[in-house]
Amino acid sequence: MIEELKFLIDIVKQAEVISNKVFSVKTKGGEEDLVTNLDVEIEDFLITQIKKMYPTFDIVSEEKNNKQIPTENCFIIDPIDGTINFANNVPLWAIQIACVKNGKTIACVIDFPRINEFYYADESGAYLNGNKISVKEVPIKNALYSIDGKDTIKAMERMAKHSSNKRIFGGVCVSMAFTASGRIHGAAFRSDKPWDYTPGLFLIKMAGGEIIDVQGFHAGAMNKEFLNILKTETSKKVRKRNIFIIHSLNGDTIKFWGNDVKEYALNKEIDFYMPLFPIREKSSYIEFDKILSTYLEDGKLNENSIVIAHSIGNPYFIRFCREHNFIPKTYIAVAPGALYEYPQTRKDYVVKVKAQSYLKDKDFEFGKKLKDIYLFYSDEDDKNLEKFARFEKDFNAKSIYLKGYNHFDGYHRIYKIPELIDLLEKLI
Repeated sequence: MIEELKFLIDIVKQAEVISNKVFSVKTKGGEEDLVTNLDVEIEDFLITQIKKMYPTFDIVSEEKNNKQIPTENCFIIDPIDGTINFANNVPLWAIQIACVKNGKTIACVIDFPRINEFYYADESGAYLNGNKISVKEVPIKNALYSIDGKDTIKAMERMAKHSSNKRIFGGVCVSMAFTASGRIHGAAFRSDKPWDYTPGLFLIKMAGGEIIDVQGFHAGAMNKEFLNILKTETSKKVRKRNIFIIHSLNGDTIKFWGNDVKEYALNKEIDFYMPLFPIREKSSYIEFDKILSTYLEDGKLNENSIVIAHSIGNPYFIRFCREHNFIPKTYIAVAPGALYEYPQTRKDYVVKVKAQSYLKDKDFEFGKKLKDIYLFYSDEDDKNLEKFARFEKDFNAKSIYLKGYNHFDGYHRIYKIPELIDLLEKLI
């Protein structure tokens, strides 16, 4: 047993004590997403212990470091995977953690305190309560599997022609641990939260199973044949071209030129999305991130998407791209001056919104990774031209000047953008 695994076993067993405390529950993100005070307390304890022993390693964790992308040397923590089960006294939840060193996962622990099952693995194999475990092969028609993540019903319907034996446990930790120990024969996860799947995938692999780990889909199975079936029938289809509009926070995009783009997309039989973000003083980056993340998680927003952002939607979107390490096929910025307009002296809601969206240097650095970028603008005064010139420099954009001011009113609301439809025609 390697030293990193000994360390993980020790700190997770200590964290079990915290899980026995009285807890309180609140929602995070959507109403269906719960968190308890013990999620946070366990995570804090694990992070503190890691920083003492491995101060140079990064931390990726669900509650406090969920924007951190896994690095060459890091620990990936889910303090309570299956929080809804935990909050309702269903014993199928786990404290789980993985260690990544030199770009490879080398150790993991998945601990189920309420059912007294302690899984762990390193390159010597996978174990349950000290006994070595392995996946179990059965005929495909008899295979029992689980799918976690969003939009799983259609995937299960497609799986029925292979096997109708399915279970939903309420936690990826359960599905993957049970696959590794031979209780079920495959587990698929349709999302990109590394704390959910990294420990389980390593456990399955060390138990002799086959795994796949790609954007939007992470799965393990008893053998390659069943893994390929899971991939074919349950993975997200993330390569379909579509158009996204990130509307302005005044809502005018929705009323005016957004509908022109929608009509164009429908005529071309191209999927079109214009998520309804809160507008004006109700706008917040937190809400923006929560809503747009659902499209990223279910594969609708993907590397073949054309994303058109308007006004303050631009800094929100750039920040979102950096935090999720996401790059669309094409990014079209309409009036993106808001990227450079904070701080302001105005006292209305716009100032509060821009304070949330203000881009840091790391956002601009990430923006340089965006490849196919276009800028639409019409302002002619020196101040705005300077902003747009900076946008071109920061993001290497191709400028498209809107001909005439008949597309604008006094608040810079664009009613029609015929040049945008022309550009989409060329791109598509």
